[in-house]
Amino acid sequence: MNYLISVLISTYDDRDFVEKKLAEIRRQTIFDQAEFIFIETASPAHERDLLKPFCREHPNCRLIALNERKTLYEAWNLGWNAASAPIVCYSNMDDVMHPRLLELAVQHMTQKHWDICSVLIGKQPLDALSTDWSPARLKKLQLGNNPGPFTAWRADLKDRIGQFDGNLAIVGDREFWARAHYHHLKSGIVPGLLYLYSKSPGQLSKSPRFHELQENDRRLVAQKPYPLEFPPDWKRRLASFKIIRALFPRKYIVPFP
Repeated sequence: MNYLISVLISTYDDRDFVEKKLAEIRRQTIFDQAEFIFIETASPAHERDLLKPFCREHPNCRLIALNERKTLYEAWNLGWNAASAPIVCYSNMDDVMHPRLLELAVQHMTQKHWDICSVLIGKQPLDALSTDWSPARLKKLQLGNNPGPFTAWRADLKDRIGQFDGNLAIVGDREFWARAHYHHLKSGIVPGLLYLYSKSPGQLSKSPRFHELQENDRRLVAQKPYPLEFPPDWKRRLASFKIIRALFPRKYIVPFP
């Protein structure tokens, strides 16, 4: 099967989100044309036990399970190396994908020849409404300021600019975007509110080790030949989307199929 896109889903202590995530994966409009790769590295919740039956049932889903803990970015690299589609993306377990997310990401990257892209991202609390895509709710959500929660990119970028820096613990996604900009890659934003980023109390920023990890990341990125920032043109496009959305709150809401 020649898949259109490979989706990397790293899971660590996310057992409570497995059922939700599998349901939203199954609702993707191009589910059968997408490849889903779950990566579980020594999770205490042992999500692999819940993921194995789903992967056995669906041949386009695979599980990479290791008994050695890896960083998030090392896990994404493992999935990236196993991916077979020309476009790759990731999604966190506690975030929510709109059913047309993958379809529209592939469509725009193919038509516009982008190397890397994101979508409009809504910020939400992790609550009972976390999977509610009703326009009344969406128009109240604040848009995210960066593409960190969801990114799609060309699989061959690992040969052109390299993979995620697995030594980083917090800013690996930002560093990857900064590297893409440094190499003058073409980036874009799909004009649709297609991803919900969940502000969870279990996030790494709430960890007792956060400041230690943050300091280590600062030391590592200081050695890079480029500033740790998202592409200025990407930020300008996002700012224009935000202005338009403030005037027309329903402008970028994609109908739920």
